[in-house]
Amino acid sequence: MISATDALALPTAQLTAEETEAANKLEAEIEVHVLAKMERKGIDFESKETRPNVIAEINQRLKAAGFDPQIQFVVDQHPLNKAIQRCIGFRLSMWPSDESYRAAARAKLM
Repeated sequence: MISATDALALPTAQLTAEETEAANKLEAEIEVHVLAKMERKGIDFESKETRPNVIAEINQRLKAAGFDPQIQFVVDQHPLNKAIQRCIGFRLSMWPSDESYRAAARAKLM
């Protein structure tokens, strides 16, 4: 089986320029939200972004920054047929990782 590292190097696993731009913009929006709303428990954030590759990129960037993200897709149901749904965005809940909490506590001691 191909390793995940090698699979991520495949051309089809690369973000397009538009996806990269969208991820950069979304990351900046999340950062502004964190600076304004961060609590000890973390934050909640909503977005209208629906592209899976952009959301996956944001998920990895948040993990690299020391957060534990949880993403839940927001779906809209058709008014006449509840079985028909479409993704209209996502909800992000994120909190500092255990290591981030420990590092913040150590920084307070210095």
